[in-house]
Amino acid sequence: MVQITIDPDRCVGEGVCLAVCPKGGRIYRIVDVRGRRLAVVMDEDSCLGCKLCVSRCPTNAISIDFKKRSQARGLNFEPFSA
Repeated sequence: MVQITIDPDRCVGEGVCLAVCPKGGRIYRIVDVRGRRLAVVMDEDSCLGCKLCVSRCPTNAISIDFKKRSQARGLNFEPFSA
């Protein structure tokens, strides 16, 4: 499982993440929270891991943790040594 984190102090709710994401509205929603527009994550499991949202967010508010995905599947990616 991938973990998507949105920093509410950086997010300005422009919706760029929603617009560029191949899964769009399945993953992100723009909501009003106490008079501020913020992006929220609705369904991390649908994330393709393309990181378009991360690279296009104008305020660098989004981060994706891929370690969660490998741990959830029980995979261990140890460096290969010869």
